[in-house]
Amino acid sequence: MERNKLERRKSLGHPSLLERTLQKSKQEVSLSVFAFLFSEIVQYCLSSAKKGYRMEDRLHELGLRVGYKILDLLVYRERHKKREIKVLSILTFVSTCAWRYLFGHSGELLKAQDNELEYMINDKQLLLNKYISIPRDMNHVNCGAFAAGIIEGILCSAEFPAAVSAHTVEDSPNMKSTTFLIKFLPEVIERQKRLGGGGVAG
Repeated sequence: MERNKLERRKSLGHPSLLERTLQKSKQEVSLSVFAFLFSEIVQYCLSSAKKGYRMEDRLHELGLRVGYKILDLLVYRERHKKREIKVLSILTFVSTCAWRYLFGHSGELLKAQDNELEYMINDKQLLLNKYISIPRDMNHVNCGAFAAGIIEGILCSAEFPAAVSAHTVEDSPNMKSTTFLIKFLPEVIERQKRLGGGGVAG
């Protein structure tokens, strides 16, 4: 029965999920489908929060798993054959290449002025917070925690261990943006100082 279904899909020109190429494609998920799927993720995390888990922690945990896989996919698709060894290089990759793939636009990369371990990515139009409504008693929750998990997963997978958190920033009375605070472990910066110049390794 299942085999007949697969053969019928092939005859109609619809490859199965496992047969699809990993190369670049112009396929995009519609905004309504994305909003529906993410709202279901939020509802799942909300139910977990009622059982004693923090909702943002659950969102972050799910995003972390995505981040580990996204790095491999993007490196393959972009044919990026060299490994980044500098903090600024990997963060530029995250805020441009990865951000465009995930959200359709680049994020703004910022450096903390008084701490060499901290960087930030700001997004003034983060989709994760745009179409999601949460209970009034949880209005402090930032659903960008899911994206924070993705960032952390990418960085840890690339051997830049860091802790990433999402924060709501009021740019003006009626305008809010999401800032992702990235705190690298001290050994990341120490390694970069030892390596000196150069941004990538073969």
